[in-house]
Amino acid sequence: MSLSTRTTARIRGGQDALSALGVARQATLYLDRCQVDTPQHLVDAVWKLVRERRSRIGKVVDFGCGDSRFARAGKYRHYVGYEIDRTRCSVEGLPPNAEIVNACAFSERIEDADLCVGNPPYVRNQNLPVGWRQQAARTIETRTGVTISGLANAWQYFVFLSLVSAKADGVVALIVPFEWVSRPSSNALREFIRENGWAVSVYRLNDETFDRVLTTSSITFIDKASKSGIWEYFREVATGTYKAMRTATGGRRKPLAYERPSKTNTIAKRGLSPGTQVFLTLTEGERVRCGLRVGADVVPCVTSLRQLSEETVRLSEAVFKREFIDRGQKCWLIRTDKEPSARLMAYLDSVPEFGRDSSTCRMRDDWWRFTMPETPSVFMASGFRDGAPKVMVNAIKARAVGSVCGIFCKSGRSAAAVVDALRSIDYKGRVVSHSNGLRKLEINQINSLLSEINAK
Repeated sequence: MSLSTRTTARIRGGQDALSALGVARQATLYLDRCQVDTPQHLVDAVWKLVRERRSRIGKVVDFGCGDSRFARAGKYRHYVGYEIDRTRCSVEGLPPNAEIVNACAFSERIEDADLCVGNPPYVRNQNLPVGWRQQAARTIETRTGVTISGLANAWQYFVFLSLVSAKADGVVALIVPFEWVSRPSSNALREFIRENGWAVSVYRLNDETFDRVLTTSSITFIDKASKSGIWEYFREVATGTYKAMRTATGGRRKPLAYERPSKTNTIAKRGLSPGTQVFLTLTEGERVRCGLRVGADVVPCVTSLRQLSEETVRLSEAVFKREFIDRGQKCWLIRTDKEPSARLMAYLDSVPEFGRDSSTCRMRDDWWRFTMPETPSVFMASGFRDGAPKVMVNAIKARAVGSVCGIFCKSGRSAAAVVDALRSIDYKGRVVSHSNGLRKLEINQINSLLSEINAK
């Protein structure tokens, strides 16, 4: 039971809380992506770890509380949960010293929480309502002095909010993606914590914890009372049981560094994000049905290396035909570096409105007109499971799209040498787990590797 000072659980707040998310379509899109219930065993695990750090808890604040299940599992003097979706708000089963505020989490200023707890919404930056993101970013900058990255996903805003809402000796206990410990988009958050000297404990959870979320999750504790500046990492070996890790990667070595590319060296660049791969890249069947011509209307592209053998070191015409064209893969990218033919324009005009309804497409004068990417010398997969990521020479001058990275070399001979070097690197223990056993390299981690290669 909770340590009660109230007599009746209640809901407060107006009926227009969703207006903070903008128009109805933006609000619906946001809510569809963020409403993921926390498994009860995980709620219990968080509270167990909290009790190991604090014997008594006064005020608890839960930003983005959903059905307020964290309120039902812990001991505290008073609980306040913020939930923007009225349909999720219910006092049924809530202890009497708990209340739900039907409002945006950023609508009130809190500075006296003993504990900020919960599972903040996981919504990618591309799907955040623009008005909400700008207002939340202003709030964070005003209260912390930190300018949050435009690539930050929703949960980062809530972590910052929790940190400034917990009092000087408070603790933050949140379920967030494990990748926050190394990804560039979380750098401002990590630096803010380090500058304040707070202690951090990160518990990497099993990948099966959330069915709908394709990322490795963690229980992250940030203890503001401790000024040790110590960061420690654990991994879940059984439900609720954790084993210490030496580093965030689980190995002896620290994660690969991030290094900006040198203009004079071999460099890696992200694959093109055209706005919608569904309609701006085509399979061979789609190209033929639309009467589009290779070279004039479309050019070869690679959107995934998943189907290729580990032994493939060269993407030749034969490999491209067998593994991409004949297998119905998205392998043709529309040309935007010249005025479209009547054939291509007819195809683009036939794309339904929902196919153009991405933030990238909406920002363009012509929804389909992206800057045509250069052809890289080498293709490299950004994600891999065991061993090393797939990497191969681009012998057909195809473009890199999506998660396929392009590496630009000075010559064909240097491209082959780069492929050999990248395939011989020991990646084990140097890349942080991303999801379901998948490890993911960021572009500037690849550039760090290329810098090592160039230095030899």
